[in-house]
Amino acid sequence: MIFRLNLQNSYDKVKLLTLLQFLLVFIAFVSEALVTHSVIYISFLFQMILLFFTFNFFYKALANLFYSYWNISFILGIYYLVSMTRNFLVIDTPLIGILYFISLIFLVIAAYMISSPLYFPRVHWWEYDFRFRADIRCFVEIDGHQFRGRLSDLRRGAACLELFTHTHIGQPIQINLEILNQNFTLYAEVRSKREPIMGRSIVYGIKFLNIDLEQRQRLKLLTNYWHESKKIKIRNKFAAQK
Repeated sequence: MIFRLNLQNSYDKVKLLTLLQFLLVFIAFVSEALVTHSVIYISFLFQMILLFFTFNFFYKALANLFYSYWNISFILGIYYLVSMTRNFLVIDTPLIGILYFISLIFLVIAAYMISSPLYFPRVHWWEYDFRFRADIRCFVEIDGHQFRGRLSDLRRGAACLELFTHTHIGQPIQINLEILNQNFTLYAEVRSKREPIMGRSIVYGIKFLNIDLEQRQRLKLLTNYWHESKKIKIRNKFAAQK
């Protein structure tokens, strides 16, 4: 499995960090059981099975980009923190505590990397009123054909693109839009795809291609505009509910 990972790809880096977490936690867990002599008890076997089950579910959630990944990450983070504290302060086995600490660092790094719009977009499915959705209307050109779309969740040089048309991962696209009375053309590449629920648009994770300085400046302006527009729409929504 590890040998099939492409470490030039951030998604595969996250998978590697997750596998390393499991290896370190397994070593730390068994070492702690040997030190405390709890390996002879049935509870050790039960905890071991539970640990394997949790990591298996955790890796599947990552592989399928399920949002349950974040719930399990939070639970594992607490587990690492409690285990690290116990080994440093109670059992007095700092080497085992360091293994849990490194696992916690790996978890935080992986969570940051995978939180990109390319993998886990912040799509507000519950917001049906388009007056208050932080979307930017645009036209998307794919292989010479134009489609209407909406951009959202602009972060870290990436964004979510909602379209009612199918395209494939790796497809280069051209995005045309108008903001602040200026026409913009940005180039991007489709990096991920989320199939919608019935009646919803397809959500694509796109990576902007910063070809030159002008493109970078346009992307910066677009990102700032989106953030300000989002704040204004949130304020307008609460004002309308009063």
